[in-house]
Amino acid sequence: MSIQLGKDYYVRAFQEADLDGAYPSWFEDQEVCKYNSHGNFFKTSEYFREFYKSLDLEDRLVWAICHHKDGHIGNISLQNISPINRNAEFAILLGDKRHWGKSVGKMAGAELIAHGFENLNLERIYCGTADTNAGMRKLATSLGMQEEGRRRSHLYLSGSWVDVVEYGILKLDQPQK
Repeated sequence: MSIQLGKDYYVRAFQEADLDGAYPSWFEDQEVCKYNSHGNFFKTSEYFREFYKSLDLEDRLVWAICHHKDGHIGNISLQNISPINRNAEFAILLGDKRHWGKSVGKMAGAELIAHGFENLNLERIYCGTADTNAGMRKLATSLGMQEEGRRRSHLYLSGSWVDVVEYGILKLDQPQK
């Protein structure tokens, strides 16, 4: 399975071979992990192998974001998928900084959200991000998510407490095809 995103990018299922590429190094880059906990602790190759094995669980879906020339440049996922509540958490990690600011997240996010509503029968997709994470806040709103609330002083980042801003989108918010 591969879904084309514009002329230069595509998404596909995350593969075990991705563990042997640049992927693990993204978690050592403090700029890439500035707004998440991925870079807080060193991760071994065994950690990444266990993560890959856990993808067999039915509560998550991970796609690799790829560039035709540069290969695997990030991941996008629906996690904590609840078949009972029909909702899931949206997450993205664009590890290759050469592709930041090129609307890759928006293109991949739109495909993943559509997949969640159309193929996984979800009713709601949500995410939370640091109030200081302007890029993710912009991405969430560009994908049609609405600000739903905040958890005050929830994250300790760069020496100070910051709020987590919660976003969500409902299936009924999607344009009818």
